[in-house]
Amino acid sequence: MTKQASSDQRCVRCGRVAAETDKFCAECGFFLRDAHIDQRLLLALEQERQGRSEQARHELQRLLQAEPDHVLANHLLGTFYFHQGTLELAIEHYERALQAAPSFVLGYYDLGVAWYHRGNMLEAARAFLRCLEIDPDYKAAHYRLAISLFHSGLLEEAREHFEQSLVLTPEYLMAHYHLGVIYERQGDMEKATREFERSCEESIGEVSSFYHLATIRRAQNDEAGATALLRRARQFGEAQKAAS
Repeated sequence: MTKQASSDQRCVRCGRVAAETDKFCAECGFFLRDAHIDQRLLLALEQERQGRSEQARHELQRLLQAEPDHVLANHLLGTFYFHQGTLELAIEHYERALQAAPSFVLGYYDLGVAWYHRGNMLEAARAFLRCLEIDPDYKAAHYRLAISLFHSGLLEEAREHFEQSLVLTPEYLMAHYHLGVIYERQGDMEKATREFERSCEESIGEVSSFYHLATIRRAQNDEAGATALLRRARQFGEAQKAAS
């Protein structure tokens, strides 16, 4: 039997062979797939919207019993498991969705996030890279890819993608922070200082930048500057806490 034939299905009413993607038999009109798939998906979405996550999960599982390769159902169930903290199941369902839809860009992004939280930075980076191969302007993927590469110790590759993320999304102040850390580790204190200062420019900046700047000032024998930065760090942290 050929590879194509192995994915075909046979109508239980008349016996005619049909393609796996066919919903109806061309010979007798019989439903080849569950006629209520779309209704079940809509029901699951409505239950999730109403905060009835368990009911939504059961509906998605019933849907996938009827159609195991349903892209959106697998993706939604993967997202349910991700928010539940069951990362292995989340990854499994994201990968099923992507097997059926290899260009599903959001699927690769969410898969990358799941691998990242699972602690596998290289798999996360692969998923984000595939996301960018499909859509080079996917803004968040540049930053996520950079973070994954950073935590993998691939600092030069990470630097490149942090810089790209800042071209697309200048408001990503944490990209400046991580660039500062990279330059600091590479011994370029001038560039590190510049990036740490940029990450402190807004109220949503990174308080850790003040501590890095203080360390740099202390290494330059500027104790007064270091003390002032540590004072600003405390004030900044208190302001952030009060705003949250």
